[in-house]
Amino acid sequence: MFRPWRSFPTMVASGLVLGLLTGGFPRYSQEISQIALGIAMTFSLTEISLLRLSPRDEARGFLLAALMSYGVLSGLVLLFAFLTPDPALHDGWVLMAAVPPAVAVIPITAYLKGDVRRALVSLALLYLLGLLLVPLVTLALTNQPAPVSTLILQTILLIGVPLLASRPLRRWRGIGEVRGTAVGLAFFVLVFAIAGSTREPLLDRPELGISLSVLSFVRTFVLGLAVLAVARAMRLPDDEVVAVATFGSFKNLGLTVVLAFAVFGATSTLPSIFSLVFEILWLAALPSVFRFMTQPGGGRKK
Repeated sequence: MFRPWRSFPTMVASGLVLGLLTGGFPRYSQEISQIALGIAMTFSLTEISLLRLSPRDEARGFLLAALMSYGVLSGLVLLFAFLTPDPALHDGWVLMAAVPPAVAVIPITAYLKGDVRRALVSLALLYLLGLLLVPLVTLALTNQPAPVSTLILQTILLIGVPLLASRPLRRWRGIGEVRGTAVGLAFFVLVFAIAGSTREPLLDRPELGISLSVLSFVRTFVLGLAVLAVARAMRLPDDEVVAVATFGSFKNLGLTVVLAFAVFGATSTLPSIFSLVFEILWLAALPSVFRFMTQPGGGRKK
């Protein structure tokens, strides 16, 4: 039986549609979205083990993940930022470039039969690195004066605190059964709150929907297909092809949305709201695309 509360795409889509239709929460949208993201991050990060991290042993995998996430994907997102004249949208793109990858790379890696341990190590290190990179990149590249204390505090609250809170929760035997439901429901509340807050900017400037949809499509589908094609041409090993596909496609857009809302206002969340929709579509398409592009004779090493 289909249980919508266990389906991440269903929860995000429902929150987006209902938020745009109703206007979200009349009050305390920022606080509600922060709490919802904190819950989602805490449960999601229970998949990550911080024990016995060995950057030396996992150096190649980590460097590839960092290159794809902060080099290729963030590079394209920063290009969008520099080409965007609107200061609020510019800053929204910059924040997206600064945040670490989505925790969803772990289940996607498992589904694509990649190296889950290497993905876990790389993701854990990138989240630790994100504690430094998020405030540094944002303060260096945003157009508007960002309140330093607010940005650092939000980074600690939305990355550091969930990382710490996820450690004892990770030892709970039933965590695997409730993780998906908790993350899905938390994202429903998060997207409902943020989408409702962005309804007015979208209604005032409907042309933004078209331009942001085009850029979000390029950021997910076009870039995703391009990096897979390059990986195939380079005849990379199986696990590295999976890393290219996952770390080069998914950013933690929930974190980006809440940071943008807290620091720069509702309009700056729009790049992440639209990108989240296209990331979900790419997530649904990726297994089929991956199988097609890496079928026998396509250049993968066995």
